[in-house]
Amino acid sequence: MSLTEFKIKNNWNHSVKVYLTLGVGTGFISNINDIPFITNVTNPHQGYFTLDAGAGVSYSPPEGMTFSGNVCFNTPPINCPTNDFPLASNLGEFSLNNYAQNPNNQETIDISNVAGANSYMEFSLEGGGTWNAGSTQPTVTSFKNGKLGDNVGQVGVYPFACDDCTASVSPPTCSSTPEGAPNPPVPQKDAICNVQRASAAAGGTVTLSYLGPIPYAM
Repeated sequence: MSLTEFKIKNNWNHSVKVYLTLGVGTGFISNINDIPFITNVTNPHQGYFTLDAGAGVSYSPPEGMTFSGNVCFNTPPINCPTNDFPLASNLGEFSLNNYAQNPNNQETIDISNVAGANSYMEFSLEGGGTWNAGSTQPTVTSFKNGKLGDNVGQVGVYPFACDDCTASVSPPTCSSTPEGAPNPPVPQKDAICNVQRASAAAGGTVTLSYLGPIPYAM
């Protein structure tokens, strides 16, 4: 069984702080101290490091272990706007190498703008089995997000407040909404938010690239 390698790259011209939060479950890599490039631990399942401009890091879990979680740039994941992050934050989400937990599992990746979007990010997929976003998108090799309000039709992206991809069911409740957020939320017309493939088709490389901050009014 091949293993899928996960890479994080900084394609911006300045360094960026990268927060990694690990999923928890039987057979999961859940101890943040097991991730070699983490330099600062915020809790047992989350830590961060600084990635210089043009640099990258990579990780492949031990065979039989699921590597699942999310990446957030410049801030830990936040569900609501703050003074420092008026756009709240978006996440690069992933669940990889999960065949041993259930042979019927799917490897999945997506960009979640459900809470907000402070970063432009892009997933690039190479090697292993073919990724898809459902029957209308049978072959996916890369995808990226736009700013809030510009993600309808973007494969692999959950739009603002659309926690069910094609509907807003139970999004985070906040006292204010991120700057520029559509009101009411505009969901995807088709269920294209999850990009997936059979876990038996693992292999190759999944690369999440930081493309820079989404600007906001000062």
